[in-house]
Amino acid sequence: MDAMMSWETKMKFGFLKNLIAAGAIIGVAWSSAQAQQGVSDNEIVIGAHTALSGPAAIWGVDSTKLARLMFEEVNAKGGIHGRKIRYIVEDTQYQVPLAVKAVNKLLNRDKIFAMHLALGTGHNNAVFKRQFAKNVPSLFPLTGAVSMGLPFHKLKFQSLSTYRAQTRAGIRYFNKVKGHKRICTFAQDTDYGQEIIDAVDAEVAASDLELIAATKHKSTETEFVGSMTKLKNANCDLIVFGTIIGDAIRGYSTARKLGITADIVANVASSDRVVAAAKNNATEGFYVATSSRAIYRDTDPTPQQLDLIERFNKRYGKDPGGAIIYAHMQTKLLLKALEDAGRDLTVDSFVAAMENIKDFDDGIGTPLHSYSSTSHVGTDGVLLDVVKGGKFVPVADNIHKM
Repeated sequence: MDAMMSWETKMKFGFLKNLIAAGAIIGVAWSSAQAQQGVSDNEIVIGAHTALSGPAAIWGVDSTKLARLMFEEVNAKGGIHGRKIRYIVEDTQYQVPLAVKAVNKLLNRDKIFAMHLALGTGHNNAVFKRQFAKNVPSLFPLTGAVSMGLPFHKLKFQSLSTYRAQTRAGIRYFNKVKGHKRICTFAQDTDYGQEIIDAVDAEVAASDLELIAATKHKSTETEFVGSMTKLKNANCDLIVFGTIIGDAIRGYSTARKLGITADIVANVASSDRVVAAAKNNATEGFYVATSSRAIYRDTDPTPQQLDLIERFNKRYGKDPGGAIIYAHMQTKLLLKALEDAGRDLTVDSFVAAMENIKDFDDGIGTPLHSYSSTSHVGTDGVLLDVVKGGKFVPVADNIHKM
């Protein structure tokens, strides 16, 4: 009897031990799965919220098309460490409420590993809190807002220089090269426009310059005679634009029609090829302090640039628009970090891989990018271009070093 009870006790104890061990294994597996949302044995899920329609579609469509092309090329070669990349892109029509809705879907239904090429300052700022709560990195949003990289956050990675860096570098260039000291601003009355105004104020305060006139306009305005008349009467040396596309074209053409001869400089938000190609050479002589340079098939592109154009054309049946310069470096960085993170991909291993990237060259002329455990900004590189003959052409490199 005692022997039988001893045997039964041992059996129960052994079963309980095995049950506990199995539970521990399941718990570890569950914890691992939670930490690796968006990663399975054969797939990595990447998401984006962007404008595929609406006023900013000019940026959203071709940037995500290029990313998709580059993912497809990697997938055709077997993927990264045996995993294919699935890219889910949601249309926000450039509306913040739709961006919030899209992100909820991407995080909770699609369970993405990372967000790549999300468009818009307010759109990203509105979702960062819930996105980071899910441990989902923000990779290279399509906006030059300082908040994309600062304050520092483990999951924030910015690419290309900020509006602030571009604006200040542009002012310094015209001050040092042309002696301009009388500064004026023409900016949208938006968060974006305020970022430009703040940058101008900072540069004026740090230099022997004077801010002599400023105007603000709604992003929907189309008539700028009043604003430009005010700036003409102020006798500006340099007018700094805080504009996007339509207001850049109309504002600049209005200034020239009114006889304003001051140099006018904007930032990357106004550097799309649509601006350069405005009808009747309306933007001839328009400067942009930008983070990346436009690529044209017919203006002697480098072999790497031409290859990019050809690949895009073969996939989509047309040459790419200007937005590809905001997606090429970014997607190459993502692919490199996924490769360097290894087969045991987690958010932590991905972040570590990103932070080890130094002086990364995407091969098409984008400023070099570097990351570290204390900075996820990528670069402060600024280039200066000007419109000539309906195209942006280079004026100077690395003006941020002036």
